[in-house]
Amino acid sequence: MNNIVTVTVHPQGSAAPCVKRIRALYPDLPIGELSANIKAGRPAFSFDLEYYDVVESLDGIDRRKIFRELLEDLEAQGAKLDMTLTQVLRSSTTVEPFTLRDFDNYMDFSEEIRQQVELDCDREAEE
Repeated sequence: MNNIVTVTVHPQGSAAPCVKRIRALYPDLPIGELSANIKAGRPAFSFDLEYYDVVESLDGIDRRKIFRELLEDLEAQGAKLDMTLTQVLRSSTTVEPFTLRDFDNYMDFSEEIRQQVELDCDREAEE
């Protein structure tokens, strides 16, 4: 299953500050394409909620947290964000609205699962 959050950015005024901040996390996004998408009201970038990199994890890098900070920064700059969550399953694909609160709930739930798995592993190791 894939869970992809797609973000459309509606800046207050110039798109340049938003582009600069987005490019800090997504340096591979072409500036012209990113600017054009923002100005046209098209999705500017996306994030896979299931993304995990072992090396980043060992280095203490949490991409979900960094993504969340990007969203906060964009809103602090006065941008309005429209987000959708696309869930791709074997038999179907759904697209629904997504909010920062939904993201936070997802993060909390993921952390609870991680802690439970860790506890289960510790219990198994003790037996």
